[in-house]
Amino acid sequence: MSRLAEILPRRLDLRLLALALVLTAIGIAMVISTTAGTPRAGLGTRQAIAAGLGLLGAVLLIVVDYRILLQYSPGIFALSLLPLVYLPLFGRRIAGAKSWITVSGFQFQPSELTRLAVALLVAWILENDDRAFLRGRTIGALAFAVGLPMLLIMFQPDLGVALTYAPFLVAALFFGGFRARFWGILAITGLLAMGGSWFFLKEYQKDRIRTFLDPDTASQGAGYQVRQARIAIGSGGILGKGWQKGSQSQLGFLPVRHTDFIFAALAEEWGFVGVFVILSLYLAFVLRGLTIARDARDRGGTILVLLLVTNLAVQAMVNVAMNLGLVPTTGITLPFLSYGGSSMLATWGMVGLILSVGYRRFVNV
Repeated sequence: MSRLAEILPRRLDLRLLALALVLTAIGIAMVISTTAGTPRAGLGTRQAIAAGLGLLGAVLLIVVDYRILLQYSPGIFALSLLPLVYLPLFGRRIAGAKSWITVSGFQFQPSELTRLAVALLVAWILENDDRAFLRGRTIGALAFAVGLPMLLIMFQPDLGVALTYAPFLVAALFFGGFRARFWGILAITGLLAMGGSWFFLKEYQKDRIRTFLDPDTASQGAGYQVRQARIAIGSGGILGKGWQKGSQSQLGFLPVRHTDFIFAALAEEWGFVGVFVILSLYLAFVLRGLTIARDARDRGGTILVLLLVTNLAVQAMVNVAMNLGLVPTTGITLPFLSYGGSSMLATWGMVGLILSVGYRRFVNV
């Protein structure tokens, strides 16, 4: 243990860790700002506690060799599915979905942490198929590893979290070696599936799509949310209105401003400069993650980091696009910034796995 304490700081990727810490600190500050003077005023403290627990979890994942986790990933995956099976059958409905397990007054969302198990399993599958192009049975295994938890989460129903699993499959096919001619077939299949899913969507989910296609037709619901988000972003100007001084967020015009639309609140308070800084931090995080993937000592580590970085990057891009009205409102949160204890734990779990791969790029570790 003493040897680990000695070499850990020297071999840990401090740049990636620093970027994650800065983004988390900004997120806590924004949660405090967007909930000040409301019944949710204590959420900033809870977010800080979740961040602390996430950092502790990341340290544990760094200490545990990621290669051991890859080896046992099928069992980890199977265990992670148990709460996803339990919730639709016996879970208590909260805010229209059976997504949370309550223990001693604390709510926990298993679907967030299951993303870690899926990333480990997908990386393990690709590690054991190092051919130039993926075999059919490998593609089937990847589809099962990503599709099964997505389906179970849809039954809750929680479309936003379910969609955060999709980048795992796309990234796995891309980095694993999916033949070029099959991408067109996959795209067509995806479009048909999206069209067919219309008949299974809830009415509020259909309203979000209608609002995206014609924003002027909806003055309430998702249309109101996107309109207020655009007003908040535009009113921020170059330097913003200042912390806790955003009119749209402080006066309550911007809904769910501490979760889904925290980017709009940030743009209003910090302006173009603040948005540029935040997006630059995300870009730096992604580039540093790609460097760790490049330098990983084995295929499993490389694939694992690529999956995690892609997932976080796509989640951030979709949330920003949602705030700008470029994609339908889906409920996908902004990593590190949006309020949510389970989301914060999952995000820091991903950071821990990335740092674990970077730490073990040396052969003698």
